[in-house]
Amino acid sequence: MSKLKTLGVNLGLTLGGLLMGVVIGEIGLRVARVEGYPKIGDVVDSAPTRFHTSDRDLGWKLKPGVSGEWNGEGVSFVQVNSDGLRDREHTKTKPPNTLRVAVLGDSFTEAIQVPVEQTFWSKLERKLGNCGAVKGRKKVEVINFGVQGYGTAQELMMLRKKVWDYSPDIVVLAFFIGNDVINNSPQLEYDHYRPFFVYDASGKLVPDMSFRNLPPIARNERAVSFVDRMPSFLVNNSRILQVIKKVDLDRKKRQLSGDFTALSSQNFNPPQDAVWKDAWRVTEGLIVTMRNEVVQKKADFLVVTIGDPMQVLGDVKVRKDLMTKHNIQDLYYPDRRLEKLGEREGFRVLNLAEQFKGYTEKYQVCAHGFENSIPCGGHWNELGHRLASILINRNLCENLQQSQVPKK
Repeated sequence: MSKLKTLGVNLGLTLGGLLMGVVIGEIGLRVARVEGYPKIGDVVDSAPTRFHTSDRDLGWKLKPGVSGEWNGEGVSFVQVNSDGLRDREHTKTKPPNTLRVAVLGDSFTEAIQVPVEQTFWSKLERKLGNCGAVKGRKKVEVINFGVQGYGTAQELMMLRKKVWDYSPDIVVLAFFIGNDVINNSPQLEYDHYRPFFVYDASGKLVPDMSFRNLPPIARNERAVSFVDRMPSFLVNNSRILQVIKKVDLDRKKRQLSGDFTALSSQNFNPPQDAVWKDAWRVTEGLIVTMRNEVVQKKADFLVVTIGDPMQVLGDVKVRKDLMTKHNIQDLYYPDRRLEKLGEREGFRVLNLAEQFKGYTEKYQVCAHGFENSIPCGGHWNELGHRLASILINRNLCENLQQSQVPKK
């Protein structure tokens, strides 16, 4: 037998063996009912949970009228009203003798981790109704415009698109220290299916809506596998490739946690490169733009900074170890920076982190975390929402009382 013929026979045997292995693998996975993920489609509803849906202006939003049980991080019943807010129904026309507060924010404000009655905005409504400047004179309505995953850019657009329909007297921006600066930068944010704002040649902050044209495969590299770049007919008819995709995305999900921790730790130091400097510049510009629009509507504006779990850990040693690990000099740098921005631009900033830290240290409790998720990590639990409602109410009530004092 010639060498060429021998090579051909060996190659045929090898390919035949591989084909037989693939067939046996496909049959085995189906018999064992092992599921994977199909290829990402050409049309995908870009939404973080089943309670959300895509939106051409905001990226995504809550689905009007949807409801159901949430049992991920924390446990709650989620009910979205007819206007797409996680709140009860509110008339757009403000009732007479009513003080309306609109709260903008991300997942800490949407707060699907806890029942509605435990959320800070629900508690705030009850507390503010007892403020001396309001009680017996006006009814208080606090309306929740928070949506999971939003950055300041989306919150500004939510202000323009929906908030003003409700004629609020006060607008509260809940700013999460952990990732809001990152959310506002296309260079730092992983999920690009969202509007960003950029400075144009004239120095004006303008929206970049190019996300509308992104195909699903280009929206979020952390949610796409190399398998998605293979032909559709091959992936969607191969259980092996679907399982490989699941394994690949599970790996990316585990890696994302560590990568994001390293990235978010840079929030706590002054920006060292052009990307972070621009992210902060855009973020501060968005907040000032929001303040300007609120003032034009003759409403009051308050920025509330929500601390990262690292900032409010009651265990001093763990907190210091994390600072050393991530080379953080001042754990409250972003809070102080935003406070200085408020002083320069003439709006109030309420920083919650250090006040939370004082409480968690004193009583050795956690304001973040749930039994079914990361201990002392993630979102606010009931205690976190309760503390926030107390501190925000105090700030708003004092300001309302001061505004009633006659000027000399």
